[in-house]
Amino acid sequence: MRYKGVFNSVLLGAMILAFCASSFSEGKIVDSKWAASPAKIDAASEEWDSNTLSSQKKVNVDCAFMNDAENLYVLFVFKDPKFLSSIKMTGMTIWFNSKLRKDKDFGLRFIDKKITADQYISMLEEKMGAVPEAKKAQIRSIPNYMFYDYELINKISKSPSKFSEAQDPNIPMFRYSMQQKTVVYEFSIPLKRLAELSAEIGANPGENIQVCFEWGGTTKEVKGALAGQISSESTRATADSATRNLTEERERTSGEILGDLEYDRSELAAMRKRIPKKYSFWVELKLAQNQ
Repeated sequence: MRYKGVFNSVLLGAMILAFCASSFSEGKIVDSKWAASPAKIDAASEEWDSNTLSSQKKVNVDCAFMNDAENLYVLFVFKDPKFLSSIKMTGMTIWFNSKLRKDKDFGLRFIDKKITADQYISMLEEKMGAVPEAKKAQIRSIPNYMFYDYELINKISKSPSKFSEAQDPNIPMFRYSMQQKTVVYEFSIPLKRLAELSAEIGANPGENIQVCFEWGGTTKEVKGALAGQISSESTRATADSATRNLTEERERTSGEILGDLEYDRSELAAMRKRIPKKYSFWVELKLAQNQ
């Protein structure tokens, strides 16, 4: 009887562990909450209910979702700096699929970059028309600005890579901020507008949609930055090595060309080591309905 009791205890423990593992698996459906009013995109988590946070343990991230009839709002909290290290170079890409497939065909890439005052003026003129001279002078009083940009990724059609912002002010937005030991990202995504650009985004309130968050890895910006670093270091190494045999032929690998330059194996190995690690995870999201 004593052995039967031990067996039953072990079996019960195994069942509890199995239940916990399934409860926190990536396949779990996450509920979005209804947004009674549009969320203010300021990377401040005060307006979010902490009870709505869903933990993604493999990347130590908490995320939460709200939506209304037009937009999806996302709160994304990095709790471990090691998973944050690559996002500054590549930005965050959010993929969408209303057919509940994990296909990365349609999404938005969010990235911030520093721009000059004149670049800022040029962007304002492109979107709003002529900028008054007094306003230009005010802008130029600050040499640099942080610009929060987005890129529409559509692999299944030739839709424009930008929204028509002059006609449609409801555009993708994001901000981020440091909060104690965490970094908070907040996104606003116009799902209804995206649905007009792709049949892959047809989810309405109350329906389910697959959402993938992806950052790190290789992008054209990463390749360009690394190519510049490798070229600069190679040039310095050549200048500093007076005994280098200039007639030595470097062994090259077929097709290993980046931009207009070709790199030998050692340079390519160094480049690969610097590519930021890629992270991603999928969430099946149930959009909320207005009650």
